[in-house]
Amino acid sequence: MDEPSTSSNLCKKLSYSIHSYSSFLPTYAPENILQDNQKDQSSRWSSISNSPPQYLILKLQNTSIVKYIKFGKYERPHVCNLKRFKVYGGLEDDTKIELLYSGLSNNSEIETFNLRHTLENSTMIPVRYIRLEPLESWGSNFNYSLWYVELHGIDDSHIISNEISRFYQFREETLIRLCLKHFRQNHYDLAANVLLHSSHVTLEHPFLSQLYETIVTHGNYEMAEISMDQAINDGFLEGFMKSQSFKPVWSLVKEHGNASKKKPCMRGGHQMCIDSAAGIIYLLGGWDGQKDLSDLWCFTIATGTWRCISVNVEEHGGPSPRSCHKICIDMERKQIFVLGRFYEVQSYIGDYPQSDFYVYDIEQNQWTLICADTSIMGGPKLIFDHQLVMDSISSTIYVFGGRVVASSSRCGANESHKQNPDFSGFYKYHVPTNTWTCILPDTYHEIKYLDGVVTHNPQSVASRGGHSILLHSKLRRIYIFGGQRQRMVQRCPEFLWYDIETGITQSMPMPATVDKPPVGYTQRATIDTDNDEIYILSSLSKDKDRKEDKVQNAFWVYFIKQNKWICIYKNHNSDEQYWNRMQHIEPCPRFAYQLVYDQKNKIHYLFGGNPGKADAQNLRLDDFWELKVHRCTNTELSIQCKLLIRKSKLVLCSFIPTINILNTIMF
Repeated sequence: MDEPSTSSNLCKKLSYSIHSYSSFLPTYAPENILQDNQKDQSSRWSSISNSPPQYLILKLQNTSIVKYIKFGKYERPHVCNLKRFKVYGGLEDDTKIELLYSGLSNNSEIETFNLRHTLENSTMIPVRYIRLEPLESWGSNFNYSLWYVELHGIDDSHIISNEISRFYQFREETLIRLCLKHFRQNHYDLAANVLLHSSHVTLEHPFLSQLYETIVTHGNYEMAEISMDQAINDGFLEGFMKSQSFKPVWSLVKEHGNASKKKPCMRGGHQMCIDSAAGIIYLLGGWDGQKDLSDLWCFTIATGTWRCISVNVEEHGGPSPRSCHKICIDMERKQIFVLGRFYEVQSYIGDYPQSDFYVYDIEQNQWTLICADTSIMGGPKLIFDHQLVMDSISSTIYVFGGRVVASSSRCGANESHKQNPDFSGFYKYHVPTNTWTCILPDTYHEIKYLDGVVTHNPQSVASRGGHSILLHSKLRRIYIFGGQRQRMVQRCPEFLWYDIETGITQSMPMPATVDKPPVGYTQRATIDTDNDEIYILSSLSKDKDRKEDKVQNAFWVYFIKQNKWICIYKNHNSDEQYWNRMQHIEPCPRFAYQLVYDQKNKIHYLFGGNPGKADAQNLRLDDFWELKVHRCTNTELSIQCKLLIRKSKLVLCSFIPTINILNTIMF
């Protein structure tokens, strides 16, 4: 994204000057970062060495709330680009409040990052000085370089004056709390009480003060255990419980009461959706290794049984056999929508294949062709490897990305089409009015002539294929993760969100370390709107040149509020014998599988896929798995707390006789 997006009209580009620096090479002066000269290799600041600390300190023209920082780069990848860096800020040039720890991708693309600009109590951080501290360059032992830096934020004098007052008040209260903790820990009770009453600052939550009195002052460990149980039941430790490590547990889904053993056959490229309220998973179509399928199945979670709704939905007015299509469900109105498919146009003779669009009424068991060709109605052309989500609140479907199935005439005329495929844009479909709207077209390949000069017209949200999109119905945001374009055009932010109400898009910087989920074709993502968490399952990759292939099965959690990633499961094994032994314990690496999430019961379900075996290219899978992410329960936390309390009691009981013996010997 070229420009940061914000709902506030007060956010603007901020002016700054170079205040100080650690070092610089001749001709690579710090002032070079004020100009964005992407084609000039010398237009950069370069440190004289990579020995720490190296830094640049920027002085803002006015004290501001700095929300975003944008880095420009050279027109080609460069070994001196910063792989890791930190950004600090404060009112003085020696203040080091950490605002960002991240890194730049080694490419030519402008990157924009959110800066931390609030404290724990929502007080904003007023900044006059920004310190940029390089930590590692992409080339080993190369000096650090910054090409261009741009800051965005708020510098309105009335807002800043108020925030400075709040900031100083917060700092003073924090200092008083630290003093109170020191006095209490060292039993300076009189000093602590005087400071507490004169400052009117609350040291901590009242429960913690009560717990301190119970254990430290009165030594009542039994009452402490009762108090902790009450705190757990009242939800005081909910944040702590969410921060604890997760334990993923795979298990094959047990099917009950299925005497005939009827279940979906082996397949990949199929589609699944789930009605969590009803406890039913739906599965449609796919590729069995020989042909496309058009069967529709449902799995009832409560009874653990599969049921074939239709062997061939086309015979009942539904879509033709297909794979790489997409479906979504409207749980409020009990409808399933189907859009797109993979199509071999090279072997097709005739008109350009049309993008048909279907809806299935679950309660009426009835298919309806909404439109024979969505492109005529203002929607996308025939696409595959796209994604769609249903917003039941507004009864609107959002469709993003995917590769456009090109006409056979284009494929014949342009041999490079496979290397440069067309991608679809960002669309929405309003169900009640049967209307399509293009939110953002994919315009990268659109060429414009201005004064005889050929220019590309890139957009802020580049389309892609094989990505994931997720709807957070409460935040009114659509999250877009991963996917790929052709290698020559890496203009896709890996992770971003789109605000449904405002139309704002915002890039979410990924961690600058290797400890992040791969973003290729084989990840599957789900969302938990209750816990504000996004889950990413990555597996075998079709792109054999990517370094992430070394990580095969991995499961990641993204905490939306904390903007934090953690990996809770990895399995690097690629040995076939190993996976033969593990076939009843966890799913083998694969691609073209499907994953759905039961929001109600907090369980993931995975079915089928392509194991990618070179000696069995037509082999597909039909295994059905559930993934439960075990979290710390109230009971488990209560046991841990009681264990800690009883250990403390035991240590104190052992400590007191020792003190008495020493007193006897010494005095």
